[in-house]
Order: sequence, then structure tokens, then C-alpha cells
Amino acid sequence: MTIIELGEFNVPTEPEGSPGEFHPRSVRRALLGAVVLASLLLLGGAAPPATPLVHDVWSAPMGDQDSMAIRKDGIFVFRSTGPATVELTSYDPATGAVRWTRESDGNVSWMYQGPEAGLLLIPGDEKYANLEFDDGSQGQIAYGGSTTAVEASTGRRLWKVTGEVQAVASASVLLADRDSTGDYVTVRLVDARTGAEIWRHAAGGALHLNVQNEGPSPILVILANRAGRTTVLRYADGSVINEKNLPWTPTDTVAGTDTYLSIADDLVLVSRNSPSRARVTAYRAGSLERLWETEMSSYSYISECGPVLCHADAGALYGLEPRTGRRLWELPGFGAAVMVGDRLIAEEVADPPRQVVVDPATGGRVGPGGVGYPMRAEEYNGSLLLLHRVYRDPMRDAVDYLDLTTGEVTRVGLLETFADVEQRWRCGSIDRYLACQREDRLVVTAVG
Repeated sequence: MTIIELGEFNVPTEPEGSPGEFHPRSVRRALLGAVVLASLLLLGGAAPPATPLVHDVWSAPMGDQDSMAIRKDGIFVFRSTGPATVELTSYDPATGAVRWTRESDGNVSWMYQGPEAGLLLIPGDEKYANLEFDDGSQGQIAYGGSTTAVEASTGRRLWKVTGEVQAVASASVLLADRDSTGDYVTVRLVDARTGAEIWRHAAGGALHLNVQNEGPSPILVILANRAGRTTVLRYADGSVINEKNLPWTPTDTVAGTDTYLSIADDLVLVSRNSPSRARVTAYRAGSLERLWETEMSSYSYISECGPVLCHADAGALYGLEPRTGRRLWELPGFGAAVMVGDRLIAEEVADPPRQVVVDPATGGRVGPGGVGYPMRAEEYNGSLLLLHRVYRDPMRDAVDYLDLTTGEVTRVGLLETFADVEQRWRCGSIDRYLACQREDRLVVTAVG
């Protein structure tokens, strides 16, 4: 604290001179008054404390049975109001202003994203199918027997049709119907604004239905039945581009064998699994031309990672050359990976996990990385937002930025109350706004 010396206050009183007469003590009193006045103005006009870089800006009610979607066109909260009804509310991410609210039928324990078409796609008439999972275990899946399209900007209901969403483009939505075993019986494309059918194709009891994208747009639909009969359809018009029987291992729960089909880049990957190993074969998506085959651990996950394919198993993350399947690099101790811009974010297998920036072409690590859970696979001002628990009294959650150029982590601040960080679907972010369910509230926090 600065102490201002104001001078003596026990100065003897002396007679005042005439108004025009110069007196040193009069000048001293004038200067003394000016100093006091300046001090009062300085103290009274002090600027308020700066707003913390991490601060809550608005909140709204949200229970455990409710769900939310965080998108560039808004934050949408789905509140359960009955066994098969919900209330949908659209909020402005920055201010919390309610844009619209409407009642809707359907079950929104999950929601199909439809931002490409400016839609909210809500599943309804929930159905269940008995099926066998990739590891041979038995279970059930729940899926929407119908889909309702709501205009995201206004809340206006546009259409409702049978089927569950498989893919969304700017002007169309791909839907499929299942039978009681969970196999696909029909696939069809509808207009995004009207729900009118554009084309329909029999799926023939397909076990797998995959969509290949070119950039953000879907271009091919790949169907495969339990015998390996694989059909490639053009997304735009449903025409058959190719059809071929691919090598396939039938499901045998006793022997522990089955076959799984997936899409990565412009490849169709067929993984024939046994209890100890998998034989993975890559085909061109359009022509189904065989490109390469390799062995790896059972049920290995392969995804597109920029210039390479990422292959994750229990022990490491690998980069594969897409045209040959040749292993280019290895990161021991890492599992999940996601592309953010032109960088790969690799997640270390730990609790809590460490996120590391990686050059996808070489597998080289960039910087030390940092502990936390990514809130969104999109960059903001060249960084990725991480959230992780800080064990102190009271327990808090730290908000960090992972710089995608340097790999360095910067602490931005702490949340006022802790969020359910490990349940990642309870938190998300868009631009500089972090939205998390905290107890019985949705709390939106400005970061930076």
C-alpha cells in the first residue's frame, strides 16, 4: 500500500493577508488541499478487479436424465418430461439467452448430430435388438425406430419418418431400418428439409452398414452381410457401384471367431478375428480391389489420421502407410488418437490421461503435452482445451490450453465447482465456451 505524506497538521494559525498579498503558508495550504483531493480521487476511482480468465457466465437446470448437444449453432438441452416426451431448449452459447423452446416426442438419451443440414435429429419409437458384439458376448442394442427432424435455428418440426440416421449431408439424411436381430433390411436417402424419399435400396439383412466420406460429405454406402457379400452404393442416387464376396470368417462363439468391417480413409477394412490375432485386409472402397493384408491383435481399432492410418491395441499406438499397411512408427503406452487440424493428439493410457501433440507423418512427439481430457476435437486460437481434476480442498477442475504448435500446456484457471470430467459426454466446448453439467445445473464457462 502506497503511503502519501500529507505534511504537518499542527501548523500555527496566522492572520490571513489581503487577497492580493503573497503568503508562503497560503500556497502550502493550497498544495496540501490539492494532494488530499488527488488522493481521494485516486482511491475512489480505482478500477474494479479484473475478470478471471475462467469464469462462469450462465447456467440452466439440467438433471441426470437430461442430455445436451453443444454445436456452433447453439447449445441444446433435452429435458425429460415424460416416458416418451422431452422439452427442447436452444440457448445462445455466449449469453444463455433462450432462442426457442418446444415439446417433442422421442427419446434423447442420445441424439444424431445434423449440423451439416442445420437440423436436430431426434430418435423416437425406441426399439431393441438382440445381437452379438465383436468380442462374442451377447447383448442388446437400442435404436430409434423413427427419426424426427427439427430445424435448429427455430425449433420448428420439419418431418418424422421411420428409420435411424446413418449419415447426414447438407441436403440429405441417410436412414436405415433393422429387423428384430439388429440386421439392416432397408437403407434409404431422404431430403433434409422435407423428409421426402430420394432413393431406397434393400439391405438384404446386412450385418454392417458403413459410410465413406470425402472431406465432410458422404459419397459411398457399404453394406456387408454375414457371409461377406459386400455391396457398394453411390450415396447420391443409391446406384450399385460394385458387389463382391469378400473373404469372411463366420461368427462362432465357441471358437471365438468373427469378422468386422470398418472404413478408414478410402479403404474398406475387413478384420477376421480369432481369440489371439486378427487378419486385416484392406480394399479400395469403390472397386473393392484388394490392396494389402497384415496380422495384428484381435479387435484392433484402425482410424484415419491425416497422412497415415492409426492402429491402436492394448500396448501402443502405430502409424500405418495407407497403401501398403506397412508400420511407419510406434508410440508405446498410447491408445486413442484424434486429428485436430494437421496435428495428431495421442492419449497416453493413464488415469488421468496425458495428451501429446504428435506429427502424424513421423510419429514424432511435439513438446511435453499435458494431463487432461480434450473437450472437443477442434482447435481454438491454435490450442486444444483440456479439463482435469485437481485434488485439493475444495476439489476443483483445472482448465488448460494445449498449444498445437509447441505441445506446451498453459494453465488458464480453475472452475468454480468441479464437473464430471471423466463422463466426457457431460462436458463439451465450442470456441471459448466450456459447457458442463455440474450437479443439477448446466454451467457455461468463458475461457480466456
